[in-house]
Amino acid sequence: MTRYIVRRSIQSFFLIWLATLIGFTIYQLAPGGPLQFLDDDPKATSADANRLTDIYGLNRSVFVQYIVWLTGEDWLPNNLTWRSGLCIADSTRCVRGIIRLDFGRSFFFKGQPAIDVIVERIPASFVLAFSSLIISVVGGVPLGIYAALKRGKLPDHFIRISTVLVNTVPHWWLGLLLLIVLGGFLGLVPLSGMQTIGVDPPTSIFDVNGWAEFLRDRLHHLILPATVSAIGGWIGFSRILRFEMLEVLNLDYVRTARAKGVPERLVLWRHVLRNAIMPFVTGLSSIFLLVISGSVLFETVFSWPGMGRLFITSINARDFPVMMALFVIGSFLGIMGILMVDILYSFVDPRVKYDIVS
Repeated sequence: MTRYIVRRSIQSFFLIWLATLIGFTIYQLAPGGPLQFLDDDPKATSADANRLTDIYGLNRSVFVQYIVWLTGEDWLPNNLTWRSGLCIADSTRCVRGIIRLDFGRSFFFKGQPAIDVIVERIPASFVLAFSSLIISVVGGVPLGIYAALKRGKLPDHFIRISTVLVNTVPHWWLGLLLLIVLGGFLGLVPLSGMQTIGVDPPTSIFDVNGWAEFLRDRLHHLILPATVSAIGGWIGFSRILRFEMLEVLNLDYVRTARAKGVPERLVLWRHVLRNAIMPFVTGLSSIFLLVISGSVLFETVFSWPGMGRLFITSINARDFPVMMALFVIGSFLGIMGILMVDILYSFVDPRVKYDIVS
């Protein structure tokens, strides 16, 4: 088991490095440049562009820029071939590389460290992602179990047809439609953001009324984005669990347990659901990745101040440090999520055996 975990960890970190190389290459091949935002400034001149090019070291070779971005520039020779003008002028402002969590300084957000810009928005994204995941599990698991137990009957047909129909509609478009109806016409939900302006956390932890008002406001803003972004999850979970439940219900040991007079409740919970839940654990990583990747669309539709919306802003502004930082962080979370599920699956299902020799 230990050798398997070590080997899978090494493979995962290799994939993360490969993701950085692919992302950096795509960025270099893309049209435009990191100083394209100067085109929108009527006061910007070519001298300004040249000065920023020297300051950020954008005139260095692609290979040097990748090495600096990956490992930093404070250990490289002290000249403009290897270091940026900013690093030569002030050694404390040298880029330290993404392996030391230094993704450089944002071009668009007035020189702020890219990691600081992202950290401000991580809580909003994770609140939305985990809320969506919880709704997916709470809605999808009972639906899949109920559909399997009512196989071939009206509830099963209704659940299957409704999930197919809902899944044919782009979820972001459905969210936009619900936002217009529930928020615009009926006024039941806020139109944007994750909190009402002026409703901040209380300064005292003993302010019960203040905390209640704050949490109520957050939930009011969260309910629609989280529900819409969870649609794909509960549909996926219900389908996976229904299929696995039907497979397990037809196995010999289930029929044997029923023939011995074991109560139906125990048969379902102890024998059927326990074994049908194994593929659900694997599907958990896929649904989580779906939620994370879909946050770009949902955060844009609902004006949610998270990493997905920041990613769109950084692309439009050609903000290379922020854009690549988000790409690397997203790749890291995705690959680590798959690794954790692989390890968890080996503990959940003792029948799983890994070939540690090959």
